[in-house]
Amino acid sequence: MDFRLTDEERAAQALAREFTEREIVPVAAEYDQQHRFPREILQRAAQAGLTSLTVPEEYGGAGASLMTLALVSEQFGWGCAGIATSLGINTLAADPILLAGRDDQKREYLGRMNEGELGAYALTEPAVGSDVSGLTTRARSVGDEYVLNGSKIWISNAPHADFFVVFAKTDPESGRKGISAFVVERDTPGLDVGNPLPKLGQRSSPAAEVFFNDVVVPERNRLGEEGDGFLIAMGVFDRSRPMIAAIAVGVIQRCLDESLAYALERQTMGQPIIQHQSVGDKIAQMAVRAEAARLLTYQSAARYDAGERNTLESAYAKVFGADSAMWAATEAVQVFGGNGYSEEFPVAKLFRDAKLLQIYEGTSEIQHHVIRRELIRARTTR
Repeated sequence: MDFRLTDEERAAQALAREFTEREIVPVAAEYDQQHRFPREILQRAAQAGLTSLTVPEEYGGAGASLMTLALVSEQFGWGCAGIATSLGINTLAADPILLAGRDDQKREYLGRMNEGELGAYALTEPAVGSDVSGLTTRARSVGDEYVLNGSKIWISNAPHADFFVVFAKTDPESGRKGISAFVVERDTPGLDVGNPLPKLGQRSSPAAEVFFNDVVVPERNRLGEEGDGFLIAMGVFDRSRPMIAAIAVGVIQRCLDESLAYALERQTMGQPIIQHQSVGDKIAQMAVRAEAARLLTYQSAARYDAGERNTLESAYAKVFGADSAMWAATEAVQVFGGNGYSEEFPVAKLFRDAKLLQIYEGTSEIQHHVIRRELIRARTTR
């Protein structure tokens, strides 16, 4: 597979890098320490043409490829994984609308996003994370409306979202086939958003609980048909996991860049510490993992852009990227030694931010499950 970038992709990559160095890196630590939502950065990214990338032009977006989104997400992740996540949530909320929405739904909600409104993707529940089929939020049909009851948790950008894409059971007895998806306005009576949850890392990407108490949603706000929700969610994962993998690549690359610079400057025993094999080997392995994660991410995005099923490839990219980011951040702290344990140096934040990559959009354990399932499927369908 040829991963040579087009002129348009290189231009987007360069624009994202310049934006990251100018707008994200100088303020990333401050936003993290203050648990501050980067609304101003989101607005400037939109003005620069770095949001709504995969939304078709007819709906006000850039009509760009998933590869372009991955390239941009990598640069954002290099600057700050938390800000990168906040920048990516609108894409996550747009994906189910793109996959299953009617034309009028796409024009309304994608258009509102292009005008600066924020969406949030409400799937995870207090007792249900990886097992999507076990959702307990209920959507009961009453005439031409639905009444939603239940709650969601760890919903990124929820404190600032203008609307939510909510997954709920319309047929509790049908397991995964009984799940449906709805667009729910934030100001709907009975919908309440909790306070931002305290987080170890990625603190500039706030997450909160969302509560539904007899929330009335018109039937026209359902995405697709009743029972389509599980397949919609799985389709979203095929698009979103390459983006998370790309953020992980950015984190690995930042760990490499910071460790290399520090190891060239810091001296012990009369020489830069990179000359010590134990340190030099860590940095060499970071470079290998960065390149491998990048290629897996490109592969998953390229397959999707080619119209091919990328479920296996996106799982490869997501689990290797996330696990490698956590490994690289841990080793970066070790390279920095005592300084690595101090928040005055950037690797402490990289360490805290990296952990979430192994959890959201499907844990690393779930990616192993997906990989095993896809390998069995490929073997038994020969």
